Amino acid sequence: MSAVSRNDPFSSLDAIRSLAREKSPGIGFAEDISILKTPVQAGELTFPNRVAIQPLEAADADAEGAPTEYTRRRYIDYAEGGAGLIWFEACSLDFPEARSHGSMMVISRKTLRPLKRVVDEVKERSRSCMSELGLEGRAALVLQLSHAGRYRVEKSRRSPAIAFRFPGVDDAFGIGGDVGRVLSDAELEELMEAFVEASSMAYEAGFDAVDVKACHGYLLNDLLSGYTREGEYGGISFENRARFLLDTIKVIKEETGGPVTSRLNAYDGYPPPYGFGCSGEVDEETGLTGFDPSEPTRLIRELGRLGVDFVNISLGNPYYSQYLTRPYDKMRGSRDSPIHPMKGVEKHFNIVETLKRSAPGMKFVGSGYSWLRQYGTNAASYNVERGRVDVAGWGRLAIAAPGFPRYVFETGAIPPSKICVACGNCTRLLRAGLRSGCVAQNPDEFNQSMKKLDGK
Repeated sequence: MSAVSRNDPFSSLDAIRSLAREKSPGIGFAEDISILKTPVQAGELTFPNRVAIQPLEAADADAEGAPTEYTRRRYIDYAEGGAGLIWFEACSLDFPEARSHGSMMVISRKTLRPLKRVVDEVKERSRSCMSELGLEGRAALVLQLSHAGRYRVEKSRRSPAIAFRFPGVDDAFGIGGDVGRVLSDAELEELMEAFVEASSMAYEAGFDAVDVKACHGYLLNDLLSGYTREGEYGGISFENRARFLLDTIKVIKEETGGPVTSRLNAYDGYPPPYGFGCSGEVDEETGLTGFDPSEPTRLIRELGRLGVDFVNISLGNPYYSQYLTRPYDKMRGSRDSPIHPMKGVEKHFNIVETLKRSAPGMKFVGSGYSWLRQYGTNAASYNVERGRVDVAGWGRLAIAAPGFPRYVFETGAIPPSKICVACGNCTRLLRAGLRSGCVAQNPDEFNQSMKKLDGK
């Protein structure tokens, strides 16, 4: 199926360039995308190319959190697609109130063996694919370790377990009164040990690195923005708000010796008194604050001193400002974006560039490319050539076309019929607790789920 029309700005490279000049002059597009096929060294890890699969859940784990055949197939598709970095989706710690929903993966002694089988096969398939593409090695595999924080579906006095009260977001999730609680400092210290145990199991399963997730409003991101939290892990002090993330990574490295990274929110966009990376000045039209790089830069430098060699940068909160996290035109179930999606893409690119200039020893994985459809690779090449980013990451496009890197490396382009159209139905399915995937590319597979979702 064709996802664009002849009058659409995605009809040609010149057309998308014209839109960028009009809306976001800072976005450029390279003709030659061969630079994406070059390797990246990040500490002891080598990424055979500069394309990453971003972590996106599909709600297809079993009741205990083990990968199913659906999970296995997704990751085999990514491996055979040729990406140099495969960032496995959020995997819950085996810890009270940590799992978001009943179809989320969990890392535990019960799930370790089936997870290892998937990892072993992904490595094998990736190595074969790289050989076919004339590249050395295989994709690096990162497992994202997560605590749901306020996004746990189950509601009770003890759940969700959150970092602090945030009325604007809590109200939307039914948190308040007798629902939900703020984790104590003592519980956070127990949670730190759970991260260490989960990391040890991840390395045992064969992952190359673990990601201590601190993005999109989940627990560790909330701690970074916990200006109103009391105790050792919150308040005005940057040292307090960053303490849990930094101490957790330090202990993981000390006790396991394995590579550790983090997918970080560099900019939340929340109005005061909340928000990491925020200036405090609110734009009346968008409701977003300005970006203040001082604390994100400081955090990334601290991570570098702990031996972290690469970070994965994201923005916003998909439950609060999805247009910032995942730029879109219109998305059913989400409010209209107050900014043109090209502006959202530009914000991703500019923030990563700013941080990279301030922390030159760190390797950066960036986002914001899927909305650009088949020309995201041209924008990624432009950014890499100019030192604005090291690795470009795709989430929604990878769901629509897991083999897109291979198309790029073999033919120089992504077929327009294979692109993500940023419709948001994959997200709608996930939030409804239904197995998720690309509805536009696989309508028959998800027809019944969409009928259920739409009440038909």
